[in-house]
Amino acid sequence: MNAARSRTLAVILVMLVVLTGCKPKEEADAKATPIPVAVVSVTTKPVKDVIELDGSVSPFQQVNLVARVPGTLEQVNFKDGDVVTAGQVLAVIEQPPYVEQVNLNQAKLVQTQADYRRQTDLLRQNATSQSNVETSLSNQQQAQANLKIAQINLDYTVVKAPFDGIVGRRQVDPGNYVGATVGGTVLATVMQISPAYVYASIGERDAIRIRDKMAAGQNAMNAVGRAVVHARLQGDSGPGEEGVLDFIDHQVNQTTGTLQVRGRFQNGTRHLIPGFYAKLAIDVGPERQAVVLPSAIVKADQQGEFVFLIGDDKHAHRRNIVTAQLPGEYKEIVSGLKPGDQVVTEGANMLSEGQTVQIVGAGKAG
Repeated sequence: MNAARSRTLAVILVMLVVLTGCKPKEEADAKATPIPVAVVSVTTKPVKDVIELDGSVSPFQQVNLVARVPGTLEQVNFKDGDVVTAGQVLAVIEQPPYVEQVNLNQAKLVQTQADYRRQTDLLRQNATSQSNVETSLSNQQQAQANLKIAQINLDYTVVKAPFDGIVGRRQVDPGNYVGATVGGTVLATVMQISPAYVYASIGERDAIRIRDKMAAGQNAMNAVGRAVVHARLQGDSGPGEEGVLDFIDHQVNQTTGTLQVRGRFQNGTRHLIPGFYAKLAIDVGPERQAVVLPSAIVKADQQGEFVFLIGDDKHAHRRNIVTAQLPGEYKEIVSGLKPGDQVVTEGANMLSEGQTVQIVGAGKAG
């Protein structure tokens, strides 16, 4: 029994020695097999110091078109989503009752004016009292005020666009009775999106950076109107729409510890759509040279961010780096790389430290 057990242990030990001896050889063979990669020689390019914030697009102006007088909605002179101009007639409420009110009050005014003239003539003849003249004058003034109110109500039957913009979908169809509720009936909404705003929240440190770099140590509000900003929607490439820092709030939100900032953009193509998520990038420094790589090239694991460099020995070597996000799909390499380094742009997922490579093409650095 002991002899059999000894033989079994001997066989296991032999197998372990064989397997252990094979593994380093297999790993060595794998590292010796060249992996095809594309590389790029690191260079510098001009960049700017940028603070990038999460924000949302808002219209420059937004107004509800409200039926302010009661009546039947007779006309809707727009299609959902139409571009409208200031003063354009968008809806008409039945007008005959209000026209008649104007005529009625006009007639009353004429009557009170005649009565006032008669009373003043009688006063000169000592045929009436001063009290009657004052009452007549009061009646005339009331008639004038009632006529103005009637004219205002008649004007309210025509609903016009308050500014150039885009009208939303209509909320009420023609033929419905509108304006009977408190506050009136909302017929549609008009938004001005050219220009447009992008609102975001900025932390204390970044607010100080704006103050120090844009305002030269003076009040941070001096940056308003001077700091260049860019806005990008999801999926946009490049720097995005260019605008100007339009507003920095004076009060810190005690819950979040942030300030609200706003960028103003001409948005001539109406690319920025209200309600959409947007990245707001604030330029806070002069242009300078820096090492830049596409974000997709930079890898990350528990040790941090890294890339693979190709040395003169044609082997891949890991290089840990420190980066800063730039607008768009690029990162600035703060440390870890220098101009001339050969960085793997394609094929890095198949590499490990010391892997033999075969350079088959040139990638794109930025």
